[in-house]
Amino acid sequence: MAHFHSSSSTNDGPMTNMPSPNNDTSRMGGDEHGPLLQQHHLAEVEFSTEDGDRRQHPNRDLGLLSTIFLITNRMIGTAIFATPSSIAASVGSPGAVLALWLVGLILSYCGMFIWIELACLMPRSGGEKVYLAAAYPRPRKLITVVFAVHVILLGFTGIGSVVIAENLLLLVQNSVNDGVKRCLAMAVLAGIATIHIYSRSWGVRVMNSLASAKILVLSLIILSGVRALRGDLSQIPDPGNSFQHPFAGSPTTISSYTTALFKILSTYQGWNNAAYVLDEVKDPRRTIKVAGIVGLGMVGLLYMLTNVAYFIVATPEELSQTGVTVVALLIGKVFGETMMWFSAILTALSSFGNLLTATFTMSRVVQQFAQEGILPGREFFASTAKSGSPTWAFLLLFFSSILFIVFVPFGEVYSLQIDVGQYSMAFINLLVVVGLFIIRKHTAQQTTFRAWDTAVYLFFGVQVFLLVTPFTPVTHERPKAHSVPEWLPPILVILVFLGAGIYWYMSWVLLPRRHRLLQ
Repeated sequence: MAHFHSSSSTNDGPMTNMPSPNNDTSRMGGDEHGPLLQQHHLAEVEFSTEDGDRRQHPNRDLGLLSTIFLITNRMIGTAIFATPSSIAASVGSPGAVLALWLVGLILSYCGMFIWIELACLMPRSGGEKVYLAAAYPRPRKLITVVFAVHVILLGFTGIGSVVIAENLLLLVQNSVNDGVKRCLAMAVLAGIATIHIYSRSWGVRVMNSLASAKILVLSLIILSGVRALRGDLSQIPDPGNSFQHPFAGSPTTISSYTTALFKILSTYQGWNNAAYVLDEVKDPRRTIKVAGIVGLGMVGLLYMLTNVAYFIVATPEELSQTGVTVVALLIGKVFGETMMWFSAILTALSSFGNLLTATFTMSRVVQQFAQEGILPGREFFASTAKSGSPTWAFLLLFFSSILFIVFVPFGEVYSLQIDVGQYSMAFINLLVVVGLFIIRKHTAQQTTFRAWDTAVYLFFGVQVFLLVTPFTPVTHERPKAHSVPEWLPPILVILVFLGAGIYWYMSWVLLPRRHRLLQ
C-alpha cells in the first residue's frame, strides 16, 4: 500500500534524478510566505552522508533490531493481554471480533505508511509533534499545545501499570482492596521512571530482553488453543464450539463495533513508536521503513493466531468475564494452576517491557514540550539526568494515569483509559492526515517513501468514523462489568481539548497583549 522511491518525482510521473548528498533537497515549493518545511526548521530533509549524520547526532545507537524491538515492545505487552475481555463483551461473536482484528491491522499499516512518509521527509525525533508543527504553523503554538495536552493528559502512558498490578496480585490469589492495587500500580510507575533516569543503556537492554517474554506469552496462548483442539480436556469439552456459528450474537449497533475497534487499535498502537526517537536511530530513513513493516507484520500475525486461540479455549461469554487477567486464566484453564502463575508473571513482565518502551520515547517528547516553553516550569521539566534521559518529565507523563488510578473504580480504570486515549488518538491522527495533504501541497516530492493515496484516504475516513459513531444511539444493554457509557470518553476528550484551547489563548494571546499594553 505504499510506493518505495529512491529518487525525486512529480505528481504525474515517476521519480527520477536521485539527489546527491550535496544537493539542496530541502527546497520545497510554497506560497509567497516561503517554503513550508523550511519555515519550521526542517531544512535538514536531505540525503546526508553517514559521517555527517553521525556528527550531527552522535548518539545514534539504535540499530535495526533495536528499532524493531522498540516497535514490537510498544505494541505487545498490555492491550493484547487485557482488552480481549472487553472486546468480546462489546461485539459478542468470534467472527465479528476476528474481522475487526483484521481491519485493525490494515488500518495500522495505512497509518504506518503515512508516518513513514513524514518521517522520511523530517527524520527528527518527536513524531506527530514535528509533523503537526510543519503542517499548522498558524496560529502560533496552538497545534503544539493541543498535542502536548494529548500526550500528557489523554495519552495515559502509564496505563500498563494496572495490568501489571492485577497479574502480580493473581499470583498470591489474595483478595485485596482497591487501595492496595492503586499503590502497587503507582509503585510500578515509580520503578519505571527510576530505571530510565538511572541508566539509559540499561533501560534499552531491559526493553530488548523483555521482548522475548512477550513472544513467549503469545506463543503459550497459541499453544493453549492447539492443545485444547485435541478435545480430551474435561474443562473444555467442546473446543472451538464458538466457530460453528461465528457471527451469532453480533450486535447491530455501530457504536458497539466502534468501541471494540478503539480497543483493537490500542493493541496495535506503537507502530509509530520509532518516530519519536529518530535522532537516536542509525540511518533513520531506511531503518524506520524496514523496522515498521517487519515489526507490524510480525505482531499482526501473532495477534490473529492469539485471538483464534482465545475462542478455541473459551466462549465469548467466558472471555468477556475474565477482565485484564485473561491470559493467565485461560492458559491456566488448559495447563493447570502452575502455568497460570507462570503466565501471570510473564504477562506482568511483558507489560513492564511495554511501559519501559513507551516511557523511553514519550518522556523525550514531554521534555521537548518543556524546552519549547509549552509547559510551565520549563527548566524543571526539561532537565536531563547524567544518563542522558529526562528526569522530571516522568511526573507529567504519568500524571493523568495516576489521576485515573486514584479516582476511578479500579475495575474500570484500564477500559476507561483505553477508550479516552483512543478517542483522543483518533483526533490527532485526523490532524496528521490532513497535515500530510498540506505538506504534500507545499513540498516538491523528493522523498524515499510515498504512501498510496488509497491508504491515506482510508485512514482518514476511519478516523472520522471513530470520532462520530460514539454519539450514535445505543440499543443494547451493556454488561455490568463494563458500565461506562460510550459517550463519556469522547465528552471527556472534547472538554480537555477545549481546555487546551483556553490555555493557549490565555498564554499566547491575552498575556502577550496585556504585556504590550503595560509597556
